[in-house]
Amino acid sequence: MPMTRKPISKQVETNVLLTSRRRCCICFGLNRDTSLKNGQIAHLDHDNSNNAESNLAFLCFDHHNEYDSRSSQKKGLTVSEVKVFRQELVTALGSAFSQPVHFGELTTPSADPYAGKYVRLGSGSDSAELLLTPLPDTYEDRVRYYVSGLSLWGTERPYGPNLGIVEELADMYDPGVLELRHNGSFDGEVRITTIRFTEPGHLTVEQNFHYGVYGNNVRFDGAYRRS
Repeated sequence: MPMTRKPISKQVETNVLLTSRRRCCICFGLNRDTSLKNGQIAHLDHDNSNNAESNLAFLCFDHHNEYDSRSSQKKGLTVSEVKVFRQELVTALGSAFSQPVHFGELTTPSADPYAGKYVRLGSGSDSAELLLTPLPDTYEDRVRYYVSGLSLWGTERPYGPNLGIVEELADMYDPGVLELRHNGSFDGEVRITTIRFTEPGHLTVEQNFHYGVYGNNVRFDGAYRRS
C-alpha cells in the first residue's frame, strides 16, 4: 500500500516561502536567476512524508519536475547540490533585503565626482557594467554609495552567457576608495572587495578571486571607464 502523503504545516510552508521569497534556488544556483517564479515546495530527499523544514525548498515547476525525475540518461541534481544552492540564495536574499530603502524622491549630489555608469575596458567573451549612486545618508566619517551592475561571461556560448549581478552598499572613508559592505556574507565568500578611482572617470575593481557568488567564471574585477 503506498504511503499517504503528509501535508506540510502552514507554519513550515510559510517559512519556506518567506525564506526563498518565491525564488527558485536551482535557478539561482545554476544561472544566478533572481526573478520571481511560479513553483512548488519540493522534498529534497524525495520522501513526501519528511516535512522537516531543512528538507524543503521552493523550486520552479520546471526544476521541480526535473529534480523529481528518475531519468537514467543524465546525472540528476543531488540533494547536496540543491542544499548548497538553497543556502546561497538565502544568503543573497539576506544581503539584498537588508539594504536601506529610501522612500520618495532620491536626491543625490549634482556634482559628485564618482557617481555614474562605468563600463569595463577590454574585449572578448565577457563584459561588465557598474552604476555608482551616492546616497543621501549623512555620516561624519564617510560617504555611502549604492553599487549595482551586471557582468556576463561567455557571450559567444551557444546556450547563452553566465550572468552575475551585484547590488551592494559601499562606504568611502578615504577619497577615491570604496569599501563594499557585504551585509549577510559568510566567510570564504568571493565578492568585490574594493573600488579604487585611479583618475577622473576611471576606476579599478578588486575581487578576492574570480569564482564565487556571482556565478561560474563571472567576475567584476578589472579597469573601468565612465560611460
